[in-house]
Amino acid sequence: AMDKDVWERARLIPVSGITGPDEQERRGSSALLAVIDSVKEFGRALAAPLGAPAGVISTYIEVPFKLGEKNLRPDGVIRVVRGSKSWTALVEVKTGRNELRAAQIESYLDLARQEGFEAVLTISNQLVSAPGEHPVTVDGRKTKRVSLHHLSWSQVYTEALIEQGNRSVADPDQAWILAEFVRYLGHPRSGAVDFDDMGPSWVAVRDAARAGTLTQNDKGAVEVTNRFGQLISFAAMGLSRQLGVQVAPVLSPADAKDPGRHLKAAVVTFTETGRLHGALSVPHAIA
Repeated sequence: AMDKDVWERARLIPVSGITGPDEQERRGSSALLAVIDSVKEFGRALAAPLGAPAGVISTYIEVPFKLGEKNLRPDGVIRVVRGSKSWTALVEVKTGRNELRAAQIESYLDLARQEGFEAVLTISNQLVSAPGEHPVTVDGRKTKRVSLHHLSWSQVYTEALIEQGNRSVADPDQAWILAEFVRYLGHPRSGAVDFDDMGPSWVAVRDAARAGTLTQNDKGAVEVTNRFGQLISFAAMGLSRQLGVQVAPVLSPADAKDPGRHLKAAVVTFTETGRLHGALSVPHAIA
């Protein structure tokens, strides 16, 4: 008799066959968009903060467009239809250590404006220190008619775990699909990476802070302060995964409106005191 303990289970979203970053990115894009389309509670949880209305979600992958003389092919499109109205977002995805590029994002913002679409959504492993912040700086004129949003893979994974842990998905088949997606994102070959270091400047900046020689003109101080904000955001996600509620960093209304202001103030405090501070808001906590 064959030893069934060594048999590998057939998976809805396999990690086998991922041989490089391009295949990793395509598979991650397709898997995410398919689950957004098929698991309505999960799709709604991701789409609602982007400004999408409640409605029927459809997703598409690598849709070809033309912008002037350029041929563009975003990684995906999300469309939400409610009655006679529709809301559409272009999607750009990066996996692993690949980072988003400003020129590409600006092209998609131009394309969305041309097509009358409402939003551009980027997804990568780049974390931000405040909700609504974007890891890439783009020309502000391009976001006047089209909104720009960002999700890290850690956020996507966290939302999937919250939906799964709270048993929010009513249909058992859809719940199984979400479980397969959670398993996929948890595999190292998926390209979904959690926060794992404080950056190349950490040791030098830490030692300078300890010695009291850190200055506001030190580029490393800005980098480490920003990384610390990302660490606080990731800590919030870690608690969210364990508690099944949306834990979030605590920011003043002014800082939430202008994340750059928050970063500048944090750098000043860090260079003057040698300390970094963060706080988390936990829903329904006793204090």
